[in-house]
Amino acid sequence: MAANQLDEVNLSDVAVGGQIHEDVMDQIFDVSPVDRPFCDMIGSDTSENHLKSWVRESLEAANKDNARVDGSSSAGLDDTVTGERISNYHQIMSKTVRVSDRGRSSDTIGSSDELIRQLMKRQKAARRDEEAALVSGNAAVEGNGTSVASKLAGIGSWISTGQGSTNADRGAGGADPILSGNPGGFPTTAATAGTKRALSETTIKSMMRVAYENGGNPSVAMSTPAVIEVLSDYLFTSSARVATLQSDVDNSNRTDNATGGGRSGGGVVAQGSVNILVTNFGTLELVPNRFQGDSSTGAADLYLLDPELWERSYLQGYETKELARDGLGENREITVDVTLCSLNEEGNAIVADIDYALAGTA
Repeated sequence: MAANQLDEVNLSDVAVGGQIHEDVMDQIFDVSPVDRPFCDMIGSDTSENHLKSWVRESLEAANKDNARVDGSSSAGLDDTVTGERISNYHQIMSKTVRVSDRGRSSDTIGSSDELIRQLMKRQKAARRDEEAALVSGNAAVEGNGTSVASKLAGIGSWISTGQGSTNADRGAGGADPILSGNPGGFPTTAATAGTKRALSETTIKSMMRVAYENGGNPSVAMSTPAVIEVLSDYLFTSSARVATLQSDVDNSNRTDNATGGGRSGGGVVAQGSVNILVTNFGTLELVPNRFQGDSSTGAADLYLLDPELWERSYLQGYETKELARDGLGENREITVDVTLCSLNEEGNAIVADIDYALAGTA
């Protein structure tokens, strides 16, 4: 105690918990990201069964010698072709919320009703789970209705499943995913990770060419933040075989402390990253995905994607269901039933097993 007075320390030390009201901000700060780059860039469809199917077919190779004799018979000629039936299983994702009656009535930080707040947060969490599943390397799982849940096949188990596909570049020992029908069916065997290696500009360019030749127009290079950083840093080096690094940034036209080129906020911008790469076969936007996992320890895959060739399909959209009341509490469950449709995996490409501890190479 300070001389001749009762001070704040004495009040804080009063048993039990002291006599000082805590100064707590009436707000909860959520630092968890909820952006979903892949879900946001692709289309959406609806389903009528837990096994979503579609038919993929392709034209035969162009024939420069396609010529007929005038007046010749068509007997015995038949140029009709059939495709292959492709499928993916739906995956049910859920979040369960249980809040007691007293919990709902209590004066809690950041909320007037904790049940409502929990439902809002858990729906965001479920959407994160959806993004993670779609961009994963998971193979499809049929499920048995009792002990095994069905699961959707993510991007990593679709690319390079076509017959004779060359749209995957993998490390030594790596293997492509396999369809159940081979051809046709759904991805039952996930890709096998190979020996991790440095990112290569040559490989990216080669895979872009293959995807283009297969009918795709990749416009997104998507991977983990670590791999995107490696690619961006490499493009600043003297080894990068790019014609010119160019800048196009608004309000970056001020040349001294007094001028702004007539625009408020004008200033000199120091750029430390590249987020657009122009190749011979398309312009790629470098997109980091927080929810894309590693393919193996210290390594991740780089997806070269044509967003037009992917869709997510819902057998059941996001719903909040009221569960049976269990005593003195409210119970809710958020569910979604979704799958991923790969409309033409060959129009995309993958550069696999990139060691993000190594600098990029030519």
